[in-house]
Amino acid sequence: MKSKKELRQEFKIKRCQLSKEDEESLNHELLLQFQKIELTKVSYMHVFLPIQKYHEPDTYPIINYVKEFFPKIILVVSRSNFSDYSMQHYILDHQTIFETNEWGIAEPVSGVEVPPSVIDFILVPLLAFDVDGHRVGYGKGFYDRFFALCAGETQRVGLSFFDPIRRIADRNEHDVVLTKAITPNRIYNFSSHGYDTSF
Repeated sequence: MKSKKELRQEFKIKRCQLSKEDEESLNHELLLQFQKIELTKVSYMHVFLPIQKYHEPDTYPIINYVKEFFPKIILVVSRSNFSDYSMQHYILDHQTIFETNEWGIAEPVSGVEVPPSVIDFILVPLLAFDVDGHRVGYGKGFYDRFFALCAGETQRVGLSFFDPIRRIADRNEHDVVLTKAITPNRIYNFSSHGYDTSF
């Protein structure tokens, strides 16, 4: 087993080693898997915008899919506060104005703010995850703080180019696990009994 720090480094390298063609193919497969998710009861969906230099999964095809086929879903994006590692959430629409912060992340500069308590579906960026739904992020804790402010039934759905590892060595009882993870190969549904790959 490897620690979060070790996995963070390993999966950063794995993503950077993907060719442009591989990334395009994996992103297409991610979209096809995402389209299997039941969205009819979702009201507010939080999406992350990909950081290209980190080779994150491309969420723009997912955003376009939701806009076209589920126009009643309100899409939400965040602005990060690096002084306290918190996030503010804003509705994503045609009026949203973005600027790129010092980390290369496109963020809204203004708009209609949304409280975390109304967000019922979160697309979660991650570097790795294990078969019980524990995730490895970038280590700043933005999403852990975000999850703590959301309702208990909010879906936390990770996007990954890679399938899960067996177990993260230094996970703990304070970790907020994913409810699902989408990979190019399948959808993982997490519960207290491990994962289900019935999709």
